[in-house]
Amino acid sequence: MLSNELQSLLESLRQRIRRYVVFDSLLAIAVVVLSAFWIGLAIDYGPVLLGGSEMPRSARAVLLLVVGALVLLLVFTLLIARLFRPLPDDSLALLVERVHPKLGGRLITAVELTRPGRTGDEHAPELLRMVHREATQKVDEVDPTRVFRPEPLIQKSLIATPMILGVIVFAFLSPSAFARAAGRLSLFSDERWPRRAMLEMVGVDLPRVLAAETDEVEPDRIEFAEGVVRLPKGSSPTLRIRAAAGEDRVVPSLCTVYYETDDGTRGQSNMRRVGRERDGFQAFILDGPPLSNLTESFTFSVRGLDDRLNDFRIEAIEPPTLTEMNVRVRLPDYLRSNQDSESLEFDLETPYEAGLRISEGSVVTLEAKSSIPLGKVDAAIDAGGEAIKLDIPMGDDPTTMAMVLPDFRSPTSIRLVPSDEQGIAAQSPFRYFLGAVIDEPPTVDVKLSGIEAAITPIARLPIECEALDDYAVTSLQAFVTERRDPEVQKTAEENNLPLENSLSTEMRPDRDGLATTVVDLRELTNDGKLAPIAPGSTINVFAEAMDGYDLDGEHRTVSERIQLRVVTAAELLRLMEKRELGLRTRLEQTLSEMSGLRDQLARFRADRFEITVPEDEDAEAARRRELQILRLRVQQSFLQANKTSEELTGIAESLDDLLQEMVNNRVDSPDRRERLGSGVRDPLRRVVEDLMSRLQEQITAIENAVDTPPQAVAETESAIETADEVVLALTAVLEKMLYLESYNEILDLVRGLIEEQDKLKADTQKERKKAVLDLFD
Repeated sequence: MLSNELQSLLESLRQRIRRYVVFDSLLAIAVVVLSAFWIGLAIDYGPVLLGGSEMPRSARAVLLLVVGALVLLLVFTLLIARLFRPLPDDSLALLVERVHPKLGGRLITAVELTRPGRTGDEHAPELLRMVHREATQKVDEVDPTRVFRPEPLIQKSLIATPMILGVIVFAFLSPSAFARAAGRLSLFSDERWPRRAMLEMVGVDLPRVLAAETDEVEPDRIEFAEGVVRLPKGSSPTLRIRAAAGEDRVVPSLCTVYYETDDGTRGQSNMRRVGRERDGFQAFILDGPPLSNLTESFTFSVRGLDDRLNDFRIEAIEPPTLTEMNVRVRLPDYLRSNQDSESLEFDLETPYEAGLRISEGSVVTLEAKSSIPLGKVDAAIDAGGEAIKLDIPMGDDPTTMAMVLPDFRSPTSIRLVPSDEQGIAAQSPFRYFLGAVIDEPPTVDVKLSGIEAAITPIARLPIECEALDDYAVTSLQAFVTERRDPEVQKTAEENNLPLENSLSTEMRPDRDGLATTVVDLRELTNDGKLAPIAPGSTINVFAEAMDGYDLDGEHRTVSERIQLRVVTAAELLRLMEKRELGLRTRLEQTLSEMSGLRDQLARFRADRFEITVPEDEDAEAARRRELQILRLRVQQSFLQANKTSEELTGIAESLDDLLQEMVNNRVDSPDRRERLGSGVRDPLRRVVEDLMSRLQEQITAIENAVDTPPQAVAETESAIETADEVVLALTAVLEKMLYLESYNEILDLVRGLIEEQDKLKADTQKERKKAVLDLFD
């Protein structure tokens, strides 16, 4: 006896099969009935749309008999024959076993061995109970739905569902028409389809194409003249008709346009109902083919129910096109002043091309040629976000138009819509864009060569200016102004000295915009062009550049100000000595890094570029990896050598600036120049140009010879020798700088003694003067 779980499984599967059969049969019957409904409706109502008659009753009866016979056939073959077919347990068990192989035959074995009346089997009861128990345990894992193939139901549903939805929509949108169709096809009614319609031609609505990008405007209504209307090619007009509506008129549910083009192409398009009935008429429009993007002429007729509009024609006319656009430019006067062709009317004449840019302030003339004579041109320009509509008068030549932009200042978009003499206009604006070349103010940079943040009152100021402009710099001046200490300013006021101490120098830049000049404070002071400059003041150095721009004001650019503190010669020397100390520190660091580089090369030599490959790894792959690591280490040495070379170059250049600063501030002496120049700067440059260059080449040779250890070791020996020479040379330079530092300390002591002596002398003179004054009291 099967357990309740197994029996319930088989019974559930049996019920599901019967429901599947019923649903499949109903879908097949629905497909047949609905197909017959739509086919019958098409055969019955289609001729009416074409002006014919409905399907006779006898034909509808034959259709009904055929559909009834098909339905009965489906009921007997698909429903009754399958519904009452026996479904024994063993068949159901086999079906479940087929889709659930994991049961392993336990279900069919349990069903077969527990079937009543079965004899002749030899099996152990314990085995039967075990199989029965295992099958019962796996019942929960059985999914009965996997037994069924959903494809037949899905295929029939895909056919039946659209037809059912179509019927529902049909019944919802037009209940009377649906009821009439159902009654006629079921032979319950012989009521005829209505034939009372009256159509009228309204005309064609052509969208207006304007140059100005404004809000939507009403289209032009064009009426047929003797059945003909002329429209531009490329347009997308809308055909309008109307159907009379009233008690004795029926508005067509569909109006169709049948057309034939001049090349013999035939077609039809359905018109669209628009809005509600107004004034006893219902409007219909056609805005699709063959009117959308009109390309050729065609004749057409309109049919709605039993009414027809015949013998209408739309002629497609080629609209005018602008085949050529020339641009003429007259530059503003300040850009023409240096030209030899000032008498010419235009400075530039070129065909229009995308990306054309024109200098601001120019007078721009646009001259276009048309493919056919023009009646008018609608124009609009958009300059700087402001849209302006223009009326362009036509000249003696109707195929040519010209427009002038008298004061071109900003990027401008031009849109032109030409129309021919009969009013046929282009269906999209011709667009042109002119970029504007804005005359930017000049740029000016100023720097001082061989001058740092502090100067002496008698210094020379080598001024270098770079002034650049879109066209040309017409004026470049360098300014030197003094901002005095408050006490110095007060002394100047008491002694009636000039309160403002400034100087301007005219400079002439070369083709690259570079200009140089030297302002000698000592000579200017001696000549009386500058008041004496006292320590404690601040000197501002800046430049000012102008170009020839004269449209709206002027273009004047002032550079950044360079502030220089005025100090005594002794103070300046102290500052420079501090910088020398900083350079010595940099040199010590560089020497330390160079010693590290030499030690790294020595380690290469000690290792002799030998590679050890672990026994448990692929020998070739491990060797390539170790070689790559070794090359990277050599490359790091090269980078260190390059860094050292650049650092030494920087120290030498800083020393050169220091020497030049001494000269410009007139605090130099031959022995000082000799010590810094020949003793420090020149040896550093020789190290960079000779030894460091050679060392870099040798390290590169080591890298190239890494896979050849004997050659790499030999190259390393040479590199170590060169590194030793560099270390020795830098050590000698460092000792020279230490000597100079000691010398500077002695000079500081001497300066201190001199200052104390001057102070004591000043105090003595002050006391003497006080004593003399006391005698008169």
